[in-house]
Amino acid sequence: MTLDDLISSELQITNIRVELPVSSNKVIQYVDIKIDTEKVGGQALTRASRTLAVVLDRPRVVRRSLEIEVHLCYENILRRRWRTDGPFSITPQDLLSASSQGIENEEEWFGKFGKLTIIVGFKTTHPLEAISQRNGSPEPADGRRLTPTTESILRDCPHFRILVMGKTGVGKSSLINKTFGVDDAIVAHNQVGFADINKEIYSKVNPHFVLHDSKGFEYGDDTNVKIVRRFIEERRDAPRITDKLHAVWLCIDIPIGGGRFLETGIEEFLKLKIGGKLGGVPVIAVFTKYDLLIVHETRLLKQRDPGISKEEVTNLVQQNANTKLQDACVKPFESFVQGRVPHITVSTETGYEDHLSKLTHITYLHVRDYLSDASVVTAMAQRASARVKIQASIEVGRRKYWARLAASVNFPGKTLQQCIDVIHADIIAVWRFNDPQGYLSSDKFKAMMSNIIVSDKDPSTNLIAGVSLVSGIAGIVSALSGPAVPIVLPIATALVLARWVYDVYQQTAFVLRHLMTYIIDLTLILQNIFWLQALVPDCPLSRRIIKMGVRAYQGSTTKRILSFKIDKHLEGVSFHVGPDTTLNTIEELIKSNIIETTEMLKHRETFSHLNNVRDDEAWES
Repeated sequence: MTLDDLISSELQITNIRVELPVSSNKVIQYVDIKIDTEKVGGQALTRASRTLAVVLDRPRVVRRSLEIEVHLCYENILRRRWRTDGPFSITPQDLLSASSQGIENEEEWFGKFGKLTIIVGFKTTHPLEAISQRNGSPEPADGRRLTPTTESILRDCPHFRILVMGKTGVGKSSLINKTFGVDDAIVAHNQVGFADINKEIYSKVNPHFVLHDSKGFEYGDDTNVKIVRRFIEERRDAPRITDKLHAVWLCIDIPIGGGRFLETGIEEFLKLKIGGKLGGVPVIAVFTKYDLLIVHETRLLKQRDPGISKEEVTNLVQQNANTKLQDACVKPFESFVQGRVPHITVSTETGYEDHLSKLTHITYLHVRDYLSDASVVTAMAQRASARVKIQASIEVGRRKYWARLAASVNFPGKTLQQCIDVIHADIIAVWRFNDPQGYLSSDKFKAMMSNIIVSDKDPSTNLIAGVSLVSGIAGIVSALSGPAVPIVLPIATALVLARWVYDVYQQTAFVLRHLMTYIIDLTLILQNIFWLQALVPDCPLSRRIIKMGVRAYQGSTTKRILSFKIDKHLEGVSFHVGPDTTLNTIEELIKSNIIETTEMLKHRETFSHLNNVRDDEAWES
C-alpha cells in the first residue's frame, strides 16, 4: 500500500492508547494528545496505571498533512516525582506499517518509543460510505464546527472528584449512592476502620463521578489526620484540574443518645482547614441520619403523652428534634469553625429528598468558587437537584452561545439548525440523563422541540386557563396511573424539523425569539423529565417519560406566559446599539420556573400510584 492508497481508503482514527511495561517503575498520570491543531486528553483508569486509552469524540480522517503528537506525564513511584516526556510524533507515513490486529475493518498501528508503546486504533471506510457519513454528520457546510462548551470542559475535567470521610456506619454509602444515582460506588463499610484514600472508586452508571473514601477519625489516633492532610495537599498541587480534589464531605453522626459530637481527630482536621493548611478545596460538614433523631424524639413524646394526636406529634417532634439538633450539633460546630466551614443536616430516607438537594446545591456553589469547570461536572454528576442542573446550564450558556444572542459573534453564516444543535448539546450534557439510546440527542426529539416552540399562535391570550409546571407533572402522572395507554402529543408537535431551522442566523426579532424560546423550553422540559425519571431512578430514560415531560409542559400555563414575556422583551431589544439584555431575560424566566424538591414532595401520594412509567413506546404513538 502506498500513501495515496492509504489516503483514498478513508482511514479513520478512532482511539489512541499509550502503554508502559508492566515492570516499569513509572505510572501514567495523564497524556496530552494533539491531532493537527486540536488537543484531546485522557485520564488513567486508576491512579497507578501503566495503560491509558483515549477514545476520540469523533473519528479523524487521515489526510496527507495529518500530524499526531503525544505528550506523556508520569510519576516515578520509587522517587515520588512527576515528569513529562515527549512529544512523540506520528505521521501518515508511519501508519503505512499498520498490521491488521482486530476484526473486520478494525486495525491498529503499534509504535515503539523507547519503553513506551503508542497504539493508534483506526478503521477503513469505503470512500463512498465515508462521504455519506460526512454528509449526514453535524459538521457545518463552511467546515467550521460549532464545538459545544461542555465538550472542552469535559476534555479538561471528565470527572467530579470527591473525598467522603466518616467512620463506619455514618451513612456514606447511601449518601453517595442517592446523591449521584449510583449503586456500585461502594465505600469500605464492610471492613471496620479500613479505607484506602488513594483508591479511585468509579461507577459504571455515572461516568462523571469518582470517589475517594476515608475512614473516620478515631479517638486518640492522629495517623488518619496526617494521611488525609497529605492526600489533600498532593491533590491540591496536581497540575491538571481533573486530578485535583474538588470537594470534601466530612460526615458526622448526630449524637442522638448524647456523647461527644466532635472527636479530637475531627477538631484537628477542621483546624487545618480553618488555618488554610488544606488550600481552597471546599470542605462541607454533613450531619447524617436526621431521620433517626426524628424517630427518637417521636418515641420520647409518645412515652410522655400516649394520648397525643398524630398532628400534634408531627409538629412537636419537628420542634423538639430541631432544638436538639441546634444544641447538640449546630451551635458547637459553628462556635468551633467560626463560619469558615459550611454544614448541612441530611437524611437519605424517603421523604427527606430535599436534604440531598440542598447538600448538592451547597457543594455546587463552593466548587464553583474554587474551580468553575469542576462545578459544571459536579452538576452533571449529581442526580439530586434540578436547581443545580439549571444553574450549571445557565453558567455554560453564559460562557459562549447564550451570550449576546441578539448580535452573536458565534452564529453569523450558520443555519439556525447549526445554532440550536450546539445549544441543545450543551444543555442535555449538563442534565446527563441515563440515556443509553440517545433519545435526547436524536433527530426526532430535536424535531419535536423545533415544533414545540412555535405551537403558541397567540401567547398573549388565554393566560389564566391551565396549570403550573408542578401541577402539570402531577396531572399527567395521575391521568396515566391506570392501564398503560400511548401518550398522544398535539398535532403541532411534529417529528420533522420545523421550517424555521433552515433559515440562516440574522439579527432579527424572529431569529432571537426562536433561539430564546428553544433554550427556555428545552431547559424546562428537561426539568419535567428529571422529576419524572426520579420515579424510576433504576431505569434508563424512555421515550414515554420524555413524551410525558413534553405534554406536561405544553399543557401548562407557564408555556404561554413565557411566550408572552419573550415577546415583551423583544419589543425593547436593540440589535446594533446598547447592551444586550437577552441573556439576563433568559436566566430570569428559567429561574422563576425552577421546581424545588419540596414542591414535588407535596405530590408524593400522586406519584406513588404510578405503575406504568417503566413502559416505553414509539415516538409516533
